[in-house]
Amino acid sequence: MEESRFDPSASTATPENGRSPMVLLSSSWTLFWRVFMPVFGTVFLSGFWLLLWATPADELYLPYSIWWPRALCFMLWLLWLGYVKWSLWPLKRIDADDSYVYVTNYWTTVRYPWTDIERLEKRRLGGRKVMVLHLKGSGRFGQQIRFLPASHCLEWLQRRGMKVEEPAS
Repeated sequence: MEESRFDPSASTATPENGRSPMVLLSSSWTLFWRVFMPVFGTVFLSGFWLLLWATPADELYLPYSIWWPRALCFMLWLLWLGYVKWSLWPLKRIDADDSYVYVTNYWTTVRYPWTDIERLEKRRLGGRKVMVLHLKGSGRFGQQIRFLPASHCLEWLQRRGMKVEEPAS
């Protein structure tokens, strides 16, 4: 009986169709931050806010007016929606091969040739590493596409001779 072992070099070989294999450049946590957290957080905070509005003031036994917790919860809900809109919602999933970059928001996928990429930039946003893909022109998702890089992303890009800019500190 012959023993079979996994050969990693075989997995990076060109497939039979002649195209280079596709690589996930964004982190697998992107789905969690892009879809699960906004939905879960919004449902939780909306439910809490509605609970405060539905509960009569005399049943809460508060030493101050019920309007303070209601206003505070409403402000927290608005802050959360702003955080989702400007920090979490712009995150995209990025796949790439030697010819194209595939960008998806989990509903729509767009393919850009590498020649349409102006530059790549690495940033820190809210304690997380975020990469920004700058397009030469405006695309379906805008001219700047943000994504959470996978652990192998920088190495994959550098092996293909692509320069990643880092902000001056």
